[in-house]
Amino acid sequence: MKKKNILLRIIEFFYHNSKSSLKRIETPEQYSKLFQGNQVGSDSILQKAYEKAWDARKFEIDNYWKRATYFWAFQAASFTGYFAILSSSSYNQIPKKNRETLYSIISMGFITAMAWALINIGSKFWQRHWEKHIDMLEDKISGPLYKTVYAYKSTKTFSVSKINDIISRFFAFIWVLLALKYYNDNLTFTGSFKDIAWIELLITFGIIYFTGAMFWGHGRGNFGASHFEFYNRDVF
Repeated sequence: MKKKNILLRIIEFFYHNSKSSLKRIETPEQYSKLFQGNQVGSDSILQKAYEKAWDARKFEIDNYWKRATYFWAFQAASFTGYFAILSSSSYNQIPKKNRETLYSIISMGFITAMAWALINIGSKFWQRHWEKHIDMLEDKISGPLYKTVYAYKSTKTFSVSKINDIISRFFAFIWVLLALKYYNDNLTFTGSFKDIAWIELLITFGIIYFTGAMFWGHGRGNFGASHFEFYNRDVF
């Protein structure tokens, strides 16, 4: 039974399908009632909600760029390691040494680039989440300040966060190309069991598993119902 539970956890880490418990808010009036209703001091509640939305938006933007710096460091380290091994004498001798290390670095570069791209999507989602709250709340607090946009000569501009997202995906694409180059330069298979590159094979399975976990499993946020319990803790 214990082994089955472990196996289920491994599968659920890679893939799980949680149903959403969100209920659609159909009209602006329904939205307003969430913060006002018949409560005493509802204007104060509305003001606090508006202020919290601005604070949370700022918090998300700050964290977005902190995370970008974090993943830039990963990418810089990965490329440095890649070119250091590629130019080393041990890698270029026959037979090659550090071959598996090079593939490990390629894998780390790809996984971190993919994580960067997905985290960008998640961060941008929560930033927009708070921006939409500001859109809904500001008319009654400060007027449509945030919704009133200055457009000089054109109604189109460039999104710094979207361009950062494009760069993260470009890095993931580059690592895929480098992996394909590695396969072409180092791996041959004639049908013999001895020809199987076990380390590279296990690393590849790891890439597939953890990438899948980010897309379909443990890495996905969900809006399912939250069930929890409280307990008292003895202190004397």
